[in-house]
Amino acid sequence: MSGKTFEGQLTRIGWEPGARPRPELVDDILDYHGRGGRRDIGPTLLGVAFGALLGLLLKGMALDGSPWGAGTGLFGDVIGAIALCGFLGAVLVAFLAALRAKSQPELLQFASINLLTLLIVYMV
Repeated sequence: MSGKTFEGQLTRIGWEPGARPRPELVDDILDYHGRGGRRDIGPTLLGVAFGALLGLLLKGMALDGSPWGAGTGLFGDVIGAIALCGFLGAVLVAFLAALRAKSQPELLQFASINLLTLLIVYMV
């Protein structure tokens, strides 16, 4: 009858308040599920910076009255070409990073945040 109550079950398994798991058990669980390595913040910051810059350049192309918008001549055409090439490059890098996610997680980290930031800046 003592095994049917919660306290009875704790008594049966020998649990003590404040008990900690054995280090071997923790190591086995972490080895099975993988030890979540710390990620570097550098690719994220670089992705945010490049994404914001490209999003701003793309947004300026579509706005009237911006220094590199429609009808601004050669300067606007050059900045527009840079912005479009950057967007195309961001999309290509994102596809490449998705294919190589296992072997190069930093590239996926950079590409995903880059494309996300680019789209957020452009849409807002």
